[in-house]
Formats: sequence, structure tokens, C-alpha cells
Amino acid sequence: GMRPMTVEVQALVTQAGGPAFVGRRTVDGIAPNRILLILAVLQKRCGISFSRQDVYVNVVGGISLKSSKQDSTSSDLAVAVALVSSLVDIAVKNDIAFVGEIGLLGELRPVASIEKRINEARRMGFSAVIVPKQNHSQRVKGKGSWQNANFKKNIPRGIDVIEAKNLMDAIEKGLVARIPKKEPHKKQKSKKYKPKDDFIIDDDEEDFLWE
Repeated sequence: GMRPMTVEVQALVTQAGGPAFVGRRTVDGIAPNRILLILAVLQKRCGISFSRQDVYVNVVGGISLKSSKQDSTSSDLAVAVALVSSLVDIAVKNDIAFVGEIGLLGELRPVASIEKRINEARRMGFSAVIVPKQNHSQRVKGKGSWQNANFKKNIPRGIDVIEAKNLMDAIEKGLVARIPKKEPHKKQKSKKYKPKDDFIIDDDEEDFLWE
């Protein structure tokens, strides 16, 4: 059978120093194309750009998520939160795990075996886990038919399940502080230069006349 495994994802974002300040992407343990997709969604749907930053993403312990597409996409949310945390220098909340696949519209897609993943997070000592809101009414197999069931009924006590509506909602719930909003750029009106009286030379003044 298959057993979910918790992994630690690290991200480092620094100012680009290459030619024309074009950011580099260095990835270890995750498919590079998946990182590019996450960065594109963060820029388009959340207004968070990494175009002028070097991005480094690493899965701790040498674990590779490239072989399993399911495991690779379920770690999308963890990667996105780690990237934003490093960019804005705001720490991630302690003892919290992230599970969720990111869609191109910035939505969080439900992942399979969500109960097992949450149980594994609790077993590893996490006190909370952020999951897609769509997993709230995940379809589970009943007796001879498919029926809707609240997955929280299968979650043991001791871990807080936090539902996120979309990517930005998950980021705000996962960081210790809110991301400061950029003030809109205001165009400054050009002021015409008006010389002060102290610098006006009057030819009628006796001090400036030759005898």
C-alpha cells in the first residue's frame, strides 16, 4: 500500500545579480516546471512577482518528489508559502503543515487521501494543517454507492484543520503577519522653478553699478 510522508520544503529568495538582473531558478527535489507554474500563479493571481529575484527551492533530506505526480502537486501549497515567506521576510507559523495543489486560477484543488495526510502530520507533531476548502466535502466510497461525507469526522483530536479558499487565503493564514500592501504610485506634478528673492540680481542696485 501507499503511506503519506511529510517533507520539509525550504526556499530562499534573493535579489538577482545576473545579467540584466534576470532571476535564476535552482530546484532540488521538485520538478522545475512545477516551480515555474507556482511562480507564475503567484505573480498573476496574487500580485507577488519574483521576476527580479533568484529563487532556490530544496526538499530537505535529499527526498525527490519528481517520481510521483500526486506527491509533487500536493506539495504546491507548501512551496508557495515558503517562497512568499522568504520574499517578504515574514516567518511561517510554528507547527503548521500545508497540503494542497495549486491551479492556474489561484484556486486550491483537493488532494487524495487527505485524512491519511492529516493523520501523518499529527503523528509528526504538527498542531495544525492548512488544506483546500474543497476537501471539506470530499467524496468517499460508501456501501455500494458514492456519498458526500465530512472528512473532519475521520480526523483525530489534537490537530487543527484550517480550510483555505484559495492560494492567497492560505498564504495569509500560514504566515505570522499580514503581507504589507504596496501603496499605489502617485504621479508627482512637476514644479516650475521660481527663483527666490535672495538670488534675484537687480541692476538698479548701487552695489552692482560701475561708476
